[in-house]
Amino acid sequence: MNYTYKVTTAFDMPDWPFIQNAIFSQAQTLSTQCGGNLGTFTFATPQTPADLGPLVRVELLPNE
Repeated sequence: MNYTYKVTTAFDMPDWPFIQNAIFSQAQTLSTQCGGNLGTFTFATPQTPADLGPLVRVELLPNE
């Protein structure tokens, strides 16, 4: 089972690796898709994302 998190920012993010490391520390992703103000990150294990405040929202997407 994989765990995919959707990250939405209130602004376009030019440096997604920075945000990824801030939210998920050094956790290894299985896949990453980023652009504009939206990124998705898939992991093999559940993660506990850091709270970066109201301008960055993290949601766990349902497994398909």
